[in-house]
Amino acid sequence: MKSRTVIILWAIALVLGIAAYVVKFHGEEDHSTRTKLAPGDRLYENLPVRQVAKVTISQGNSSTHLVKGKDNEWGVAERDDYQVNYELLRNLLGALNDLEVTQGYPASSEHFGRFGLADETSKEDSELGYFGAVRVTMSAEDGTKLAEVLLGKYSGTSRVGGRFVRIDGDDSGVYAVGQTFPGVTAEPKDWLNKDFIKFDQIQSITLTAPDDPSFTGWKLVRPTTQGQFKVADLSDQELMKLTSTNTLRDLFNYAAFQDVISGKKAAELANPDVKLKRKAVISTFDGLTYTLVFWPQKDEPKDKDADPRLPAVQPKYLLTIAVDAEFPKTRNKSADEKPEDAQALDARFKQQQILAREKLALAERLQGRIFQISQSVISPLQKKRADFVTAKNRPSASTPPVQVPAQPAPTHPLQPLPPQR
Repeated sequence: MKSRTVIILWAIALVLGIAAYVVKFHGEEDHSTRTKLAPGDRLYENLPVRQVAKVTISQGNSSTHLVKGKDNEWGVAERDDYQVNYELLRNLLGALNDLEVTQGYPASSEHFGRFGLADETSKEDSELGYFGAVRVTMSAEDGTKLAEVLLGKYSGTSRVGGRFVRIDGDDSGVYAVGQTFPGVTAEPKDWLNKDFIKFDQIQSITLTAPDDPSFTGWKLVRPTTQGQFKVADLSDQELMKLTSTNTLRDLFNYAAFQDVISGKKAAELANPDVKLKRKAVISTFDGLTYTLVFWPQKDEPKDKDADPRLPAVQPKYLLTIAVDAEFPKTRNKSADEKPEDAQALDARFKQQQILAREKLALAERLQGRIFQISQSVISPLQKKRADFVTAKNRPSASTPPVQVPAQPAPTHPLQPLPPQR
C-alpha cells in the first residue's frame, strides 16, 4: 500500500473518531448543559407591571412589604404605610421588565449557593456578613403571585457591573445580568420617601424647654429675608456675636431623616429625662409656622471591638412636626410702586403662594409621624442664648486717663533750604 493511501486512511479514521466523540459526549448538550434562557433573551417576556399591587422584598430574617393603597399611593407596610420611594420602586420594576440575560450558567440546586442564590444561607456566608439572596416577589391585588426573582452575588467586572439572578419556575440554572439593583434591600427604612421639610424665608425662631423651668429660652427675629437674625429681647448692654446665627439661615435645607418609628418604639428608645425635650417654633415670611419637638434617644452601648480611629457615632434624636399656615390674601403694595412694576410683582406674589402651599402639603404629610434623625440635623437649634450675645465693653470709672507722652525735641535742628536761583 502506498504511503499516500495510508495517510488518507489515517485522516479518515481521525475525522470519524472526532465525530464519534462529539456525538457521544456533546450530543445531549441541548438538554443537559444549557439554560432555558440564552444570552440576549429577556428575563421576563411579559411582566404584568400594571397588575402589580404588592412587592415583597426579603432576605434572611428581614422583609419589607410595599403595598399599593387607594389613589394608587404606595406605602411601606412596616412603617404604617408611610409613602414609598417611588423612584426606587419604579427603577426596580422597570429594570425587571426590561432585563436581558448576559450569560446563563447551568447549575443544580446544590450549586446555587456559589452564586449567592441558595434558599438558605451557608454558615460561611453568614460569618462573612452575607445573608443570602434578596427575594423579590410581585403579587396582584388578590394575592396572586405574578413573578419572583432572587438577586444573588455581584457579577461582572469593575467596569461593567452585574448580578447573578434566579427566577421562580426555572431550575435550569442561574443567569448573569447587567444590572446591580442598587438600593434594593429588605430593610423597610431604605424604601421610605426621604423628602423632608426645608425652611425658606425664615422670619423668626423660638426655642423653649417645655419640661425644664430652669432653661433660658430665646427668640431670633429678622426684618427681611436678607436681614441678619437678632435676639428679640437684646438689651442695651448686649451685642450680637458676629456669625453666631449663620447656621440658622440654612436650617434644615440639607436635612434628612434616618427612619420613621412608631409611638411604642419611640417610648422604648427615648431618653427618660423629660427635661431634655426641646420645642422650636419657626415662622416664615410666606405665612407658614412650623412646630418641632425633639428629644434624645438613650445612649447606645459602645462597641468594644470598634476601631478607636473611626469617628464616634452621632447620638440619635426623635422629632415630631406640626404645621400651621396663614397666607396673605393680597400683596402689600408700596405707595411709590410704579404701574409697570405691578404686573411683575403680582406674578411673583402668585408664584410664592403656590410654592408656599406646596410646602404646606409636604409638611402636613409629615404630621403625626415620629422621625429618627442624627444630632447634626438639629445641632443649630441646640445653642444657648449666651451663644448669640456678648456684653458691651464699657470703660471702668476707676480707669485712669490715657497719658500721651510729649515728643522729644530734635537733636539736630532743621537747616533752612538755600535760596533758589
